[in-house]
Amino acid sequence: MHTAAPVPRAVPGAAQRDPVTLGTLEQLEAHMANLPAVAAQLRHRFGPGVYLREVEMPAGAMFLGHEHRRAHFSIVLSGRARVLVSGGEPRTIVAGDVFLSSAGTRKLVVIEEAMRFVTIHPTDETDLEKLEAALIRKSETSQAAAIVRGLNMEARA
Repeated sequence: MHTAAPVPRAVPGAAQRDPVTLGTLEQLEAHMANLPAVAAQLRHRFGPGVYLREVEMPAGAMFLGHEHRRAHFSIVLSGRARVLVSGGEPRTIVAGDVFLSSAGTRKLVVIEEAMRFVTIHPTDETDLEKLEAALIRKSETSQAAAIVRGLNMEARA
């Protein structure tokens, strides 16, 4: 799902005021691959015509999500974070927030308070590999980072 790391003291390009693009986030992802990994818990839940993906992220971590192929709803169950969406402005999300995530975007999330976050996807598919192929586009950087850093993103029922 994500490249995760402790929040660095300085983020490359952070002083710039240029719009954040997918390319900019991929450059950041390459930098994050050199930082220590942060464990996160991931749960997959299925219902008739719906797939929910829940992730628990610790305070003080920075996560960079994959590019989503389709729009979907997101719900913040608990916690607080600063979010930067490719092509968008930084914002704060807190427990209780519900929003539509657009297709073709990635999110950089800096966790301020431990967070539980759910994404909701309309689908009848239950095979995780097929879901991943249908819902996200992984960058070459994220695939390499996940292998090198050994992220603990194990699925729980």
